[in-house]
Amino acid sequence: MLTYNSLSLYLQIIINVTLLTGLILFVKKGIKPKTVLFLFLSGESVLELSDLISRMMKLNTFNTYNYSLSQFFSLIMLTEIYNTYFIRIPHLVRLTVYVYATVCLIFNLMYVQNITSVTFYSNIISTVIICSFAAVYFLNVIRKSRADRDLLIVNILAFLFFSIESLISTTFNFLISNHLAWVAPIWLFRGVLLWSFYIAFINLGCRIGKIRAC
Repeated sequence: MLTYNSLSLYLQIIINVTLLTGLILFVKKGIKPKTVLFLFLSGESVLELSDLISRMMKLNTFNTYNYSLSQFFSLIMLTEIYNTYFIRIPHLVRLTVYVYATVCLIFNLMYVQNITSVTFYSNIISTVIICSFAAVYFLNVIRKSRADRDLLIVNILAFLFFSIESLISTTFNFLISNHLAWVAPIWLFRGVLLWSFYIAFINLGCRIGKIRAC
């Protein structure tokens, strides 16, 4: 019988294959109209692949650096994607997000905690920011009573994934200390949501010519 660790590893491999497939589809269909999405998937592909390699080689310290880079990259790129396709984000708000992301990256790289005591608290504000963008888009959909299906699917998955991510960041130490048996299935569920999130972005990129930016 497969263990949670084995399932998690297989899922991580599937995610890497999915991202690579998405990049190939983007190249075949033309990169220029979807530059931001291509950069996002390219960066995520590199980060996911390096995470997989470090996991298989048991390079825990590198994994911690990779996690910090992933937080920074996701926040920057998703802010740009939301501004391009979903909602108009004021310049000052975007600048504030970029400064915050940069400060957090520098702090996290300088102060690397031991992997066994990672709290993930530095990730909470980033996930709340992305969830806020998703919530604003939901409000726009309700106000206008219409929405593009692909944008809506991406937004729903973004909201779900980053809500779970925020919950994990908030309760990680509590789960480790009191409900260790829950950690593996929750982390596996997070992985499935992340995979679905990437698939939705690939689908969005393949249909980008039919979607009018906000």
